[in-house]
Amino acid sequence: MTKAKPRWTAGAGRVGAGTLSAGAALASILSYTHSAGIPVPGVPPAALRAHSVTLGPMLDTADAIGDTIQLAAVVTDSSGTVMMGIAPVWTSGDPSIAQVSQAGTVTAQGAGSTAIVVRVGQVEARSRIVVRQLPASLAVDDTLVRVPESQRMPLIAHVVDARGHPIVGADVTWAAPDPAIATVEGADVVGVSPGRTALTAMAGQLQLPLPVEVVPVPSSITVLGGEGQRGPAGRSLPVPVAAQIVSRTGRPMPGVAATFHSVSPGASAEPALDTSDARGMVQTIWRLGDMPGRQQLTISVEGVGVAPALGAEADPVPANARVELLTKGPTGEVGDTLREPVVVRVTDSLGMAVGEVPVTWSALDGGTLSALSARTDSLGEARATWKLGSKAGRQRARVQVGNARTMPAFTAVATANPGPPASVVLKSGDRQLGSVGTPLKLPIVLRTVDRHGNAVPGVVVRLEPAAGRLADSSVITDSTGHTKILWTLGRPAGLQRIAIRLPGDTAETEATALARPGKPAKLAFVSPPETAKPGRPLPKPLVVQVTDAYGNPLGGQTVVFKPSSGSVTPARGLTDADGRTKVRWTPGPKSKKPELAGAVAGSDVKRTLVLSARP
Repeated sequence: MTKAKPRWTAGAGRVGAGTLSAGAALASILSYTHSAGIPVPGVPPAALRAHSVTLGPMLDTADAIGDTIQLAAVVTDSSGTVMMGIAPVWTSGDPSIAQVSQAGTVTAQGAGSTAIVVRVGQVEARSRIVVRQLPASLAVDDTLVRVPESQRMPLIAHVVDARGHPIVGADVTWAAPDPAIATVEGADVVGVSPGRTALTAMAGQLQLPLPVEVVPVPSSITVLGGEGQRGPAGRSLPVPVAAQIVSRTGRPMPGVAATFHSVSPGASAEPALDTSDARGMVQTIWRLGDMPGRQQLTISVEGVGVAPALGAEADPVPANARVELLTKGPTGEVGDTLREPVVVRVTDSLGMAVGEVPVTWSALDGGTLSALSARTDSLGEARATWKLGSKAGRQRARVQVGNARTMPAFTAVATANPGPPASVVLKSGDRQLGSVGTPLKLPIVLRTVDRHGNAVPGVVVRLEPAAGRLADSSVITDSTGHTKILWTLGRPAGLQRIAIRLPGDTAETEATALARPGKPAKLAFVSPPETAKPGRPLPKPLVVQVTDAYGNPLGGQTVVFKPSSGSVTPARGLTDADGRTKVRWTPGPKSKKPELAGAVAGSDVKRTLVLSARP
């Protein structure tokens, strides 16, 4: 739109817009220099009489880039007479805001304010032009925005003036009426779920709808079946491989092509390419390659960055695998780990090493086997450390290569030797009952064992009896770890002991026997008086003790008392645990040398006590 605004104030008076038309109505005069009156080269002589320039309008405003404003200049001489036919010189203070033609037409270029100057010689006038863009409408770059779900795209909208020029710095906001499909974050639209909606751009009272379509995007492939299977090498797996393709919001995506691929020699997938159904499902039958070991199948979809890889175990079969035990006849001590690992090697029918085959180990007679690797290496070998069990002798380990359903297991054998002697076990003959000074009826049988209870042969065992005597002070265990002790009990009655020690061992095992006293061998009056008064009882009872040949008291013996005169009470006494019994004696009134005889019933043991009579 071109604007011609007739309002302005001339310096010496008001001039109508019709009088100041472009061209003939606009005059410009250059005068002589004020100081010397010397003519200016190239200036028409008529311009030398210019006295003043009046410009109108003095202030005006453009509402859009490209709007025009027509300025008019009136040139007068010193008498105030309008001078015709002289073209003034027009300039703009800032052409980026407003440009001016030599006909006085101002064209808006950018927002801001600048001065338009008209000159005739040294005489000039100025007009202030303001360019202020008024919002007229909203404009967008696209008629439809397509955004992938869960992604964002920038929103570009402009506030434009009446001539369609963007207004720099104008603030545009956006509204999303259906946030279930799309939302706005800052200056971006974010796809929430597939569908169509419309965003609204707003600037003041201006509004503009912008259609938006959120399109689904394949985001992930989820394996739902067929993972972790195992089967014979070269055969199809029983369960189909199944996967689901979903969008970024987790919705199943139909009509998406998925490719199945396995790099193992001889492996295949049928079909190799499948298109997802309404549930986003694809599936295939996986035929394993001919080589035993781990195999992989990948599922790829265009646009999905991560292709899942399924693993399966191709089990060896006797037709394509040979197993050899490289470790022969290992030997070690019970409870200890063999110095060298147990090694097996797996090869194919041509003798080539087969790697990545699983090997499992198990101990059959105690102990443990720990695999150094779960599978064969590039040489087809697998190793395990073997900690022997606690039982001495032959120990076995079961080695399973691959699947027990397709490959027979084999057995490895090791010899476990007993460990150092740790203790002595009393097998028999302990706690016998015997008589003092006589051999026990049964020998004491010992067994020397290691810390796991295994018999240890050839061990020297030291014997230290506290009483009695032995044939030897030490014995040696036989091939079964056993030895015998012949023990003649000592003289003291009661519990007798033998300390049994291993070489260098301060701890001891103890064998015991209970020695009972021998036969009665002695009867004695204990601390008897020397005199007695005839016819009167002795002041204290007499004490009699029965012992065997070694002085051990004998309890439970019957002692029969017979006086030479007088009376005794009781006539028969039974010895206690100390071999003692008591009797009261009253000598006869006429006895000059009273005597009391005591005899152990059932034996030849007897004793007579003779006292002196006192008045």
